Amino acid sequence: MSMKDKQKRNPTVAIEEATYQKVKNKAKEKGLTLVDYVNETLLLNVEKDNFLKNYAPYIEKISVGETLVLRDHKTGKLAEVYLKNNKMFCSQDEADDCIHIHFALALPELALLKKRTR
Repeated sequence: MSMKDKQKRNPTVAIEEATYQKVKNKAKEKGLTLVDYVNETLLLNVEKDNFLKNYAPYIEKISVGETLVLRDHKTGKLAEVYLKNNKMFCSQDEADDCIHIHFALALPELALLKKRTR
């Protein structure tokens, strides 16, 4: 971003202090300014959402907790994606490699899954 572009910018965003510190540290690790890192991260998230809408427009994220719950509008069923023996597993397909797992792997919420054994 050129200096002229930076001078034109005036939007601001308020973030929590703990989040700010994590983002600031990550930006430093990557050798980026905080503004550049935040802009890159936000843009990637928007592009990821657009990709998922095209890749699997019939799958929708419902919730994240111990499992990631997806609604598959093609089958009319819910699919639970969870960690089993350190691998992703899908309850609907009873598999560790399916469209639901591929979809889940693109979601940042995947990091919120809790390990559990079944």
